[in-house]
Amino acid sequence: MQELRYVEFAEDLQRNLTFLHKRSAELTKDLEEHHRIIWDQINEIRRTEVDIDIKIRACKGSCKQTFDHAVDNEAFKAMENKMAQFSITSKRRKSFFKVKKLKLQSADRPTVSLTYRKIPIVRTELLTKFEDIEQHQVVLDEALEDF
Repeated sequence: MQELRYVEFAEDLQRNLTFLHKRSAELTKDLEEHHRIIWDQINEIRRTEVDIDIKIRACKGSCKQTFDHAVDNEAFKAMENKMAQFSITSKRRKSFFKVKKLKLQSADRPTVSLTYRKIPIVRTELLTKFEDIEQHQVVLDEALEDF
């Protein structure tokens, strides 16, 4: 009975792990999409800022009032560095997406040494009742899958 409960628990655990892997893959795709959108927005802001700077400089001679404006290149560099850091981190995490399944395999019974067999046993009839039960082991099977 314990072995059956253990197998049921392992199957539930495998289902949960599979669900978590799929959900994680979906969230990763969403995160990458948002990352791409943010990159586009940063580039658009930079283009707009440069365009404003060009228009203000062109207007200096003919306008009544002018404003001093400078493009903040350091801020854009910092944003680009953060975005590049995120790209590196997300690429590194992609390698961890593997489908993992728990499998129950029969295990080989270990050979019993002769010294152990010579130990006097008081009730030998109880030991013979469990000889037909197979021993199993849980094995983690990994397969690569594209996400």
